[in-house]
Amino acid sequence: MAELDYALLADYARVDADGTLTAVGAHRAVIAVGALPAQQVLAAAGRLWMGRREPAAHLELSARTPEGDVGTIAAWEVLPGLEQADLPGRVSACFALAVVAPLSSTGPHVLVLSVNGEAAAELPFAVVVEV
Repeated sequence: MAELDYALLADYARVDADGTLTAVGAHRAVIAVGALPAQQVLAAAGRLWMGRREPAAHLELSARTPEGDVGTIAAWEVLPGLEQADLPGRVSACFALAVVAPLSSTGPHVLVLSVNGEAAAELPFAVVVEV
């Protein structure tokens, strides 16, 4: 069964062909905008531990905003990765996904990452309007 090792929120993230994860602007906590409504590109990235012959893990990203819960923003699958990080019987599999987040209010927001239908991580950030 796939197990989340870590997840992070970043300005940009990608997974290279060799399985290496690159993240820029990781662990962003505040998004400052000039006015609302606005849009912001955000990346969710991280690493799973998976069995070598395990089926693909189903990942889903949703959100909580001051206005309420937002359903599924994105859904994708992650296959067991290259044996870049290796535990007995398990391999790592990195993932990265960019989304355009519509921002309509200030305050706390959370991207929620689910693995195989179970909430596995919360990636919080705050939205503020610069004056």
